[in-house]
Amino acid sequence: MKMTKSMANVLLLITAALWGSGFVVTKIALDANASAGFINFFRGLLFVVLVLMFFYKKIFKMTIKDFKIGLIAGLLNFGGYITQTMGVQYTTPSNNAFISATYVVIIPFLAWAIYQKKLPVKSFVSIASCLLGMTILTGILNKALTVNIGDVYSFISALVYAACIVYLGYGARATDVSILAFMLAVVQTIGGLFFFIFLEEGQLSHINWSVALVPLLYMGILCSFVGQTVQVLAQKHTSATTAGLIMMLEGVFGSIFSVSFGFESFTVQLVAGGMLIMLSIILLEVDFKQMLIKNQQQLRKQ
Repeated sequence: MKMTKSMANVLLLITAALWGSGFVVTKIALDANASAGFINFFRGLLFVVLVLMFFYKKIFKMTIKDFKIGLIAGLLNFGGYITQTMGVQYTTPSNNAFISATYVVIIPFLAWAIYQKKLPVKSFVSIASCLLGMTILTGILNKALTVNIGDVYSFISALVYAACIVYLGYGARATDVSILAFMLAVVQTIGGLFFFIFLEEGQLSHINWSVALVPLLYMGILCSFVGQTVQVLAQKHTSATTAGLIMMLEGVFGSIFSVSFGFESFTVQLVAGGMLIMLSIILLEVDFKQMLIKNQQQLRKQ
């Protein structure tokens, strides 16, 4: 069955839900003394094993071109993940969520600058609505805005992750999904291991394994293997801007899971912000010109 843009967007919505749940389990793992580097290494290693188990025949046929494309995607993906995780450690969750979410604004400009992808006016309206929703959702305007090293990491994460989404959407379409997923996993594993050993001193004895193990398994199997494989597959059939807006819903899902597990309270801001973000997605997906043409045709028939 041929995948349509609508089907791809539904898959990206599932990815956003999985990643949203990842905020809660990442918080649990961090509280159990698992470092950012180790979290990325562990989930990346599980990702590698699972991809090899299911797609080894295609992976063993990897060409030099596939390797180069996968390596670039992997480096961008890991850069976004590690800087976002480091940002959470040094700034507030609200600041991290809001600053990281600015990738949705960066994506269309990167797509235009690198691949000459022009955008309709409604895309910018959708982006504005999405950012307003995220602003309300995080309550960032109700707090004193200060800039620290965590905020810098969060912004770097937004830049790198925007580049990753654009690259997966336009520059990596010719490469097989399983090969891309494998390269994302390999780079995440090696990068996480490097951070853990050389920058975090590799202290395994500090980790509370009874608490951290289940969240680490969840991140490796569902957030990485399932989530990122589905992301790579779906992004071949939709635009980078649409993908960015849908995946930004991970923040909304993250808040929902956070409320469900008692990490924060249910608020009016959560509802209002979430509705604005959903509205931005609907606005981007509805083809108003086509709807107008159909309505005119129906009126003529009457």
